[in-house]
Amino acid sequence: MIFSIWDLIHQDIVQWTDERSDSPSQLRDMAFHIAPCTDHEWEKAIVLLKRVYIGENYTSNEAGDAFMRREILEAGGTLLLAQDTEGAILGAVLMLPPDGGLVQVSQVGEAEFRVLAVAPEARGAGVGEALVRACITQAKSIGAKAIVLWSQPTMLNAHRLYERLGFDRVPERDQADGRGFTRMVFRLNW
Repeated sequence: MIFSIWDLIHQDIVQWTDERSDSPSQLRDMAFHIAPCTDHEWEKAIVLLKRVYIGENYTSNEAGDAFMRREILEAGGTLLLAQDTEGAILGAVLMLPPDGGLVQVSQVGEAEFRVLAVAPEARGAGVGEALVRACITQAKSIGAKAIVLWSQPTMLNAHRLYERLGFDRVPERDQADGRGFTRMVFRLNW
């Protein structure tokens, strides 16, 4: 039997969600799947990204509108979506190719992801973790030796998620952001 990378990611997520016991039961029982964004999902995916990043004051309207556009995100990588059984988009993350134009902190042999976003109503259900695990699986499948990302200092829930998954802070690779904060770099080696 031949499996695609998305079949393997789905198997990993199903096994992980079956073992997960630290969320309230109504969230733990939330069924969702991870797959690349398709043509008809882009508009809703961008609405979610803006809802989280602009709506929660992680970026300005101008910066969000300039960056969170299909032509930029699609050209820059693969937008992975977490969707429930009825097709509602619960979360998204942009997985970048090693030589992509949106890569900011990865180095040779590393994969990178950006703009992890989870709908407020889906937080605590493992959506963010499943999206990050999908990125890790994809990074391994392309032969990367590690995966990196940067996060804003105020994204404390995301930092806890990364640390729980085994990411280490790499402060020597932090970068100043023109919006007045430090981009905090996290890395997971395998």
